[in-house]
Amino acid sequence: MPYSYQTQTIQNLIIGRLQREYILPFHGSARVNQLGGNLPYTASGMALWGGKAGLLSRINSDYPLDWLKPYEIMGFDLRGIIKTDDHFDPRFFVAYTPPDKTSYENPLTHFAERQIPFPHELYNYEADTRRYCSKTDYQPYTFRVTDIPRPYLEANAAHICPVDYISHKILPSVLKAGMIQTLSMRATDCYMNVTFWEDMRNLIADLSIFMLSEAQALKLFQGRSMDLWDIAHVLASYGPEYIIINTKDGATWVYDREGNRRFIVPAWPITLADPTGGLNAFDGGFLYNYRESYDIVHATVCGNLSMAFCMEGSGPNYLLETLPALRDARLHALSQQVIYL
Repeated sequence: MPYSYQTQTIQNLIIGRLQREYILPFHGSARVNQLGGNLPYTASGMALWGGKAGLLSRINSDYPLDWLKPYEIMGFDLRGIIKTDDHFDPRFFVAYTPPDKTSYENPLTHFAERQIPFPHELYNYEADTRRYCSKTDYQPYTFRVTDIPRPYLEANAAHICPVDYISHKILPSVLKAGMIQTLSMRATDCYMNVTFWEDMRNLIADLSIFMLSEAQALKLFQGRSMDLWDIAHVLASYGPEYIIINTKDGATWVYDREGNRRFIVPAWPITLADPTGGLNAFDGGFLYNYRESYDIVHATVCGNLSMAFCMEGSGPNYLLETLPALRDARLHALSQQVIYL
């Protein structure tokens, strides 16, 4: 355990990756060797609304745990941060070039173009461009059943961030065997394709909520359907009560299987600075507010606002600087714009 804890009840659980972030945003300063990964973005999206959770991730032994201190101060439980001797590369690089170009490779070129000193930590960096998820091989960051601290299984709600296929295959059944009542998961790019079509039913059967992007939905259903509502209906028939599709224009489409209803929450207009972590921030804001109110529409509005606040700045800590009055004003305004179908 990186820190000591007093006895506390864990209501929410977030499972995801911690990384070292190197980001050249559309606007603003470069982020060099700072806290990153989908786990802290999801946690910040939840903290924006006053939520907290137990955090679960696998890290290298030299990962700077002090980066997580602000989350501990806010009441997040870090006992699930597992140090492993298995080596894996925690670095993540992305460069955004106006108007809408994104690059995950050749960091030296991008730093040079912006006349920013190249960070020595990025020497020999190679982007993880693999497009295939193994159905059998564990990665160093793949979660094991033994990684989950026993108190975490007493949580009421859990969210699984994008990790890998095997993690997404084994975790839902393990979590549902505990006290978890609401289980959400965001799709991982590498298995959202026709190769995994036959595996999808079992993969999401135990979920309460399955979250995916428009691009992932269309790639999975390539040759079968291009209608997002049809796609949502099929995926919901596999088990999840809600299917949430985040579209490329920033809106969120929600299909409610049990209520047999559909609605769209439009994007909150922003000046885009850094898209990194936006969908993860959505997930944290959504899950916390859904568990607080069980109002799917309210939760989706909160999720959209977490995403918007995240992408107006850069890095997971940017969300933590949001003024509550501004958050609440946007909540009131966006709640009036929901489209019911």
